[in-house]
Amino acid sequence: MKKFITNKFVLFFLGILFVVLLWIIISLLFDRNGAIFPSPSMTFEKFFELFIDAYTYKCVAYTMMRMGIGFGISFIIAFILGLFAGNNSSLYQFLKPLMVVLRSIPTVALVFLFIVLITPKDAPIMLVIVICLPILFEGIAGGIKNVDPLYIEAAKVDGARYMKRMTHVKIPLAMPYILISMVSSFALSFKIEIMAEAMTGYTKNGLGSVIAFAKNDLEDPRSMVTIFAYALFAIVLMLIISFLQEIITVSLKKRGFNIISNNC
Repeated sequence: MKKFITNKFVLFFLGILFVVLLWIIISLLFDRNGAIFPSPSMTFEKFFELFIDAYTYKCVAYTMMRMGIGFGISFIIAFILGLFAGNNSSLYQFLKPLMVVLRSIPTVALVFLFIVLITPKDAPIMLVIVICLPILFEGIAGGIKNVDPLYIEAAKVDGARYMKRMTHVKIPLAMPYILISMVSSFALSFKIEIMAEAMTGYTKNGLGSVIAFAKNDLEDPRSMVTIFAYALFAIVLMLIISFLQEIITVSLKKRGFNIISNNC
């Protein structure tokens, strides 16, 4: 019985039931036919309507595409900087204040800043770049710095040149750290992209933009139901991403890598 109660899957399922129960209680207290806090039944009904609607997947595709562009650019910049900083402690210390600043700036302030500096439709992409950069940088630089020097010395003895030591020894051994930072920042970038789309209001065909449109549709008395349904759709996608992250983390721990993922 004790093993059943402490099973993480059972606890996760019980946690979901608790969230749904809490949701039902709040909706009973504040719901006004879905105008304020829609009930689970109303939300799930709308959710399944969106689930079979092709436009929903078009919005998901556009959100993922913009997020992918920002994430890809951020990874390239972080990989180059992290590679050099991981091999040069002076450069790492020089870049550290910049990364701390990027991690500390409120996300909302960055949204408004990018709306002013660049076109609003590109602001979500820039936001993903800036938010993910310090996480990816720490993962890559930290991974390179934590490579056992004995492996490097062994490669030198075998006559391996600098670039070969980098590509055949350091990067492969640092890959678990890099992978963890990628998975962590990828999950975060998805949430950031949706939030930025909703705040800018200028992006088309995105999960954030349809949520913002539903919020501004004052003629629809049940606009909150649509917002909750789209939010639930995003939550399901986030759960899938988090599940993949957990699989990768457990797999790496089984291989002996005791890694703590970076969170913003």
